[in-house]
Amino acid sequence: MNRYKRKHTKRHVISMAVLIVLIGLYVATDLSLPIKALSPYQTNSTLDITTPSSNLPWPHYGEGAIGLSNGSVIQTHGALTPRPIASVAKLITAIAVLQKYPLKLNQQGPMITIDAEDYSIYTKYIAEQGSVVPVYTGEALSEYQMLEAMLVPSGNNIADALARWAFGSLSAYETYANNYVKQLGMESTHIGSDASGFSPDTTSTAKDLILLGSRVMSNPVLAQIVGMKSVTVPNVGVMNNYDNILGQNGLVGIKTGNSNQAGGVFLGAADTTVNGKQVTIITALMGAPDLNQVLIDTGPLVIATENDFAQTILVNKGEVLGEFKEPWGGIVQVVANNNLVVYVLQGQTAKATLNLASLKIPTAIHSVIGAITSDSNKFNAPQTVSVITVESTSKPTWLWRLTHPESIF
Repeated sequence: MNRYKRKHTKRHVISMAVLIVLIGLYVATDLSLPIKALSPYQTNSTLDITTPSSNLPWPHYGEGAIGLSNGSVIQTHGALTPRPIASVAKLITAIAVLQKYPLKLNQQGPMITIDAEDYSIYTKYIAEQGSVVPVYTGEALSEYQMLEAMLVPSGNNIADALARWAFGSLSAYETYANNYVKQLGMESTHIGSDASGFSPDTTSTAKDLILLGSRVMSNPVLAQIVGMKSVTVPNVGVMNNYDNILGQNGLVGIKTGNSNQAGGVFLGAADTTVNGKQVTIITALMGAPDLNQVLIDTGPLVIATENDFAQTILVNKGEVLGEFKEPWGGIVQVVANNNLVVYVLQGQTAKATLNLASLKIPTAIHSVIGAITSDSNKFNAPQTVSVITVESTSKPTWLWRLTHPESIF
């Protein structure tokens, strides 16, 4: 064998040896290193979970709505067509006046003198058989006393007098109030020619009235006044509230309305306790045959709504919440380790957030791989349930490992 052939053979042997060593190193390394962790199909996902709708005892007339003191509407009834709201309009007058001349609890505010035009309005309402609070020219009442006389014995003349004092004229009040209700989101509400609601040109819907009720109850002065069963009006004496169900079924207000065009109207507020926390339910019924009927029909609505607050299982123990696909063909499912239970109002959507970590290979059965947490709300602090694997991960064959370096390196 010549020298050239000997050198070539030697180089070939060395190359083969190096290759064998490299292959050996690759096989040894590949089979010894862990496989990269697997990513889940679901992670940091917000889940919307809708509970079954409730069946509230709506009356067979007009329209209605049920909501909460944050302005959210739970359920509505009827066509929600704008219709006269009678004396419930005085609530709009009250919040509009307090926007311009705010009061705090125990404040009387400025003194307001009844002038000749106010007295003329008073006599006009008497002739029209509207509800009035007796006044005389030159009499002075505080802003707080005017609000009491307007909202409790529902003096139509007091509403107009208060609006004239705050805005200069009923026309100026009308312009201001129509802009203001739109700012409150009451898109289907229109303020008419007076501040009392006696005229049928002040209209709204039950849905809009929920927003109005929530606004009234968020004001401590108004919440105090609408919860009064009677007030003492200077130079008149004790005058009673037309709301004769106040104090029943947790009712703490708000305002009655009654006219030939509107029928019976009632915007109510009732306090109840859910999971140790106070919740205020707002009710609105419009178009009843009369005031007595609308008050009778409010009680069952409040009770049914209160009963619809209940512990609800959002996620059941063992419910599949996600899965991991093993690249070599297996599937590992993950489930809730317990029931996720919260208080919720039937028919409402509850939210929960699912957080899953990456799945290491190997992972044993019943290993914690994440958690699902309910959102906090007025009724609940966040509740968390762990998420676990229902089986252990499988092992890929050595051949799969050797032919899929991207899953390892």
